[in-house]
Amino acid sequence: MKRLKSSQVCLAFMLLILSVFLTTGCGSNNQTGHWLGTGLGTEIITPPVTPPVPPSDTMRPMVVSTVPVDVATGVCVNQVLNATFSEAMLASTITATGTFTVKETISSADVPGVVTYDAGTLTATFTPTAFFTAGLNYTATITTAATDLAGNTMAVNKVWTFTAGATVCAPPPVGSCSAGALPLGSAASFGVLAGTALTITNPTSVTGDVGSPSITPASGPSTLVGTMYDTSTGSLTLIANAVTDMETGISCATSRTCDFNYGAATDFGGMTLAPGVHCVNAAMSVGSNLTLTTPGVYIFRSTGALTSAPSVTVALGGTANATNTSVFWVSSGAASGASIGATNVFLGTIMVGLPGAATLGANTTLLSGRVLSSSAVTLDTNTIAIPIP
Repeated sequence: MKRLKSSQVCLAFMLLILSVFLTTGCGSNNQTGHWLGTGLGTEIITPPVTPPVPPSDTMRPMVVSTVPVDVATGVCVNQVLNATFSEAMLASTITATGTFTVKETISSADVPGVVTYDAGTLTATFTPTAFFTAGLNYTATITTAATDLAGNTMAVNKVWTFTAGATVCAPPPVGSCSAGALPLGSAASFGVLAGTALTITNPTSVTGDVGSPSITPASGPSTLVGTMYDTSTGSLTLIANAVTDMETGISCATSRTCDFNYGAATDFGGMTLAPGVHCVNAAMSVGSNLTLTTPGVYIFRSTGALTSAPSVTVALGGTANATNTSVFWVSSGAASGASIGATNVFLGTIMVGLPGAATLGANTTLLSGRVLSSSAVTLDTNTIAIPIP
């Protein structure tokens, strides 16, 4: 009886071992490995599979191309600078103050400008808000503060130089007939455009092209950063096309829906105005200082003439600045014309359709603007500079 009980105990123990093997060893998984059952009493344990760890990004970014190229000469005075990187960059490190700068080489004076970064093209852009001076050398620098998305900085500063010429780059296309800044076409590069005649009294400086079939004196402005087009250069067709493009811009302005309506002759002096189409069904004037405070497109449209008092300033204030604000003064119709008073600091592009003419008073400065007329233009000791692109 005892031997029988002993064999029963032995059999029960063997069945217990077999049960444990079948439930935990045959094809089951656990955190330490994989058990493969190959037969009773035989087990193979394999280590767990660990996915490979990708290598971390330790490659330092670099600038692979620039506009203009290093040591370029004859660069436009309104040239926009570009730098393209080898990989995606952290935008906040590119646009941070001091990362992308441009200085006049000898004096180290900063050129004011706005820096942006385009993730799609891996390109940083420096848009100057003041013209370069013809003949001077400039140094552009992107510092090692520029950082890629993995936190790697450039190994060394990127530095390149260029020399400004005496030409103006054609501005990029602007707006459409229905929205945005008025399309000027080929007239956009002109600081002064007169469809019939241009008369200049006393020294006058123009940054931008100058064009008219008749220019007096024949030498044109005393200081010109741009190209002069007249009969002597065989440019009558070019001038006529520019005038046509300007008149198209006037037509676009008159087709816009008015945001602000002024039923009678209106003096904008002393006002603080918002962007939009300001429509005057008569003459418009600026009798005292005018402030434009927020970014956007300002179109002042009149069926009469545009005039201003002496010593008037039209200026950008608040959050508006020359890189995000466009100003147009449009005079068209039978009573068209523009007469800006002496010693003004005026702002914007003046556009005059037939039959009116345009006159700038003595010692008046026209900033970020142009004088464009289908008829005549008269200047007197003026400083005119087209908008920076």
